Amino acid sequence: MRNRKYLIGVLAGVVGVLAFSGVASAANPTGQTLQTTLSPAKQDAKKFGGVSLHNIIATTYPDFVNSPSPQQTVFSIDPNVKFVNGNLPACPLGNIQGRPTATARAGCAQSITGQGTVQANNGAINGVVTFFTGGPKTIYVHTDLANGALIIPITGTISGRTLTFTGIPNTPGTSLTNFDTTFNKIGTGKKKGEKQFYVMARCKKKSWSTSETTTFYNGQQLSASSSQKCKKKGGKKK
Repeated sequence: MRNRKYLIGVLAGVVGVLAFSGVASAANPTGQTLQTTLSPAKQDAKKFGGVSLHNIIATTYPDFVNSPSPQQTVFSIDPNVKFVNGNLPACPLGNIQGRPTATARAGCAQSITGQGTVQANNGAINGVVTFFTGGPKTIYVHTDLANGALIIPITGTISGRTLTFTGIPNTPGTSLTNFDTTFNKIGTGKKKGEKQFYVMARCKKKSWSTSETTTFYNGQQLSASSSQKCKKKGGKKK
């Protein structure tokens, strides 16, 4: 009899754990999409030319109660696309950290490399994104939600073809569901007589491909990819 009661107790505990797990996982993200567009798409096959880079990354959640926040996102950049910081001045992090958009932009006006919008919880909360260069291999992503009510600092590190964004705070129940941003086509100086731009690309092949993987605070990972056709300049007519 005692063994029977013990077995019933164990089963009840297992059922309880499974039920709790089901509730806890109900808010887990279920999908992610990536759309990357470089413009102009017509580029030289050998020489890199200046482009703007428009990027949309969207994450789908079934609901936002206890939803896990993204911890980091790692992009794999096409080998025919590169970032060139050139002579852009590095923005001191203290000039923008914890400050609303207007103050941050004024504090590092010469270091701005792009901008965009951000949505949390499918647009229940909206905000503004500003990219600042923090040096040749560093990008600061100033994310200002609800007019300064929540300012999220994100740091990007460039290493070869890998672009890693980290430092995203854990904010359960407030999930970043859409980033729509653009790195501008801005000059960063000259090298060997040729003008340099912050983002540069060449059409060595017929397309550019980008992929990303986001890791969430609960250990879950989601990945997405994007491909865009490009057109070679100066091709010989047959």
